[in-house]
Amino acid sequence: MWGTLVVFSLSAAFVVLAGWELTRRAEKLAEHTGLGHAWIGAILLAGATSLPELSVDLIAVRSGTANFATGDLFGSCMFNMLVLAVADLLTPQVRILTRVIIDQAMAGVLAIIVLALAALGIVTASQLAPFGVGWATVLIGLAYLWGAWLLHATRRARVLPVPVGATPGQMRFGLWQDAARFAAATLVLVLAARLLIGAATELVEQTGVTTGFFGIIVLAVVTSLPEIVVSIAGIRAGSYDLVVGNLLGSNAFNMVILFILDVVDGGGPLLAHAEPSVLVGNLFAVVLTALVVLGTLSQAEPRHRLLDPGALPVVLAYGLGLAISYRMM
Repeated sequence: MWGTLVVFSLSAAFVVLAGWELTRRAEKLAEHTGLGHAWIGAILLAGATSLPELSVDLIAVRSGTANFATGDLFGSCMFNMLVLAVADLLTPQVRILTRVIIDQAMAGVLAIIVLALAALGIVTASQLAPFGVGWATVLIGLAYLWGAWLLHATRRARVLPVPVGATPGQMRFGLWQDAARFAAATLVLVLAARLLIGAATELVEQTGVTTGFFGIIVLAVVTSLPEIVVSIAGIRAGSYDLVVGNLLGSNAFNMVILFILDVVDGGGPLLAHAEPSVLVGNLFAVVLTALVVLGTLSQAEPRHRLLDPGALPVVLAYGLGLAISYRMM
């Protein structure tokens, strides 16, 4: 018991440090490449912080606990929106959701599209399964690639400041240095998260809940720790587009993981075996993401906390989603 707690604490500390470094390097890469905080956050950073989900869910699928994996992914999508809502509520002087560019709404709509496709994959069960892979997960992969291209094609052009006295060789070296440190932090994050998830599973394996609900309520929170760390670091640095893009982009990338798991599973469409509680988590992830998108688009003044479509409704909807998922076990 105590050994598990030590492993949990140490791995959590490494996750925090790696997440902090990822945020710093992502900011530098956004500046060096000119891609901007929105695209880097929604695609590159979101992919890196979602790797712990991919790692643990691959193990879950190969061990025959597919609901454990799907519950984790949909629960992570719900929890990502809760993180963003809480951050927005705790920074009333900033109002994070209204400080980001319109590209974030596009990332949110992309997440809603792939989440809705996943829900369709669940309710249609084993219909249309080319090569044993569900049609919905295949379409999710294609939709994500299209959305990533669209985010890139419509991003705002930026004129990058050139440091005084900097040569092209020095600028290229700086870019490669930041890319290498980003990759190293990603590797540390994945390894530490694997240990963290294993320790968390041991600590709560006696709870008696179903694998789907366990994925939604426990594993989702643990695997979302990198997103929490990145969000805190980004807010402290004032990189609000990086924070919002990372969380909305993670929701979209989590659905791409479903396609990877479906291919690896080899036992027919992965979503055909989803528990009712998993479908509830999926649909509430759609609702929460839509509320966040509304929050980024709403520019009404003066602001009314109780009527805002963003932060507070997200918190309430998250609690309702957990309650209904628990009743559907």
